[in-house]
Amino acid sequence: MNLQSLRTFMIAGEAESLTLAAEVMLYAQSTVTTQIKQLEAEWGVELFRKEGRGVRLTPEGRALLAKVRVILRNVDALELVVSGIQEGGAGHLRIGVMEPVGSWKVAPLLAEFTRNRPLLQINYETGSSYSLTERMERHELEIAITHQPRLDSKVAFEPLYTEQNAILLREDHPLAQKELLQLDDLRSVRLIFQDTAWAYRGINDHELVYYGRDYAFANIELNSVEAMITFVQAGIGVAVLPEYCVTPLPAGCVLRFVEGQPFERTFGLLHTIKAHYPLVVEE
Repeated sequence: MNLQSLRTFMIAGEAESLTLAAEVMLYAQSTVTTQIKQLEAEWGVELFRKEGRGVRLTPEGRALLAKVRVILRNVDALELVVSGIQEGGAGHLRIGVMEPVGSWKVAPLLAEFTRNRPLLQINYETGSSYSLTERMERHELEIAITHQPRLDSKVAFEPLYTEQNAILLREDHPLAQKELLQLDDLRSVRLIFQDTAWAYRGINDHELVYYGRDYAFANIELNSVEAMITFVQAGIGVAVLPEYCVTPLPAGCVLRFVEGQPFERTFGLLHTIKAHYPLVVEE
């Protein structure tokens, strides 16, 4: 039994015509007859019976035809996937991203990237820079987007862009009256930070501590931008957020920057040796 014989049987069975099968497969009629007889001998059943000048499927032949359709459909799908992998349009891509970069920046890029790649399977996960770097080193991810890893990391880092954070306040907050904040202005407010898995949370802490800020309030850590905005709107504190997360501004809020303190962090692409990339990763 081979795929050519199965295709011959499927065409002949669907049309109940050995002649048509020969035309479609570009075979001599004798070749089609031989292939059908080989299948009958191998399976131990009669697939067709003669009827007038043509043939009709036997009940056994009809039952086997349904199975052959499934087999050939799966074979065709497999060939399509293999072709897609070779051309970069299919495969399995494991991506790790820090939030909120993933939701705000990476998701739109993936939408464009996958538009013409219906066979591309994606495993997408979020995490801290530390956890994503470790997973890259264990080859559990193909690529990751995070801030620069530790110097002894075994993965390469390519900078992509630098992100600037600002202060989101409720519009009736006393600091909202100032066009530009000073670092000292933050000494007497409760700061709302992102979950520790988010890269810029660390740089914010470093900048504030470096300039000698004494915390009058315990800070709040949340893992959701939407929750942070809600807390600000409720008057619980002021949030440290990337500007793109609050554009357009949420209702009842204003955005302010701290003079001389951009609270920046550079994000980039973590990857291993390019020679081992699947083609889809190169793209």
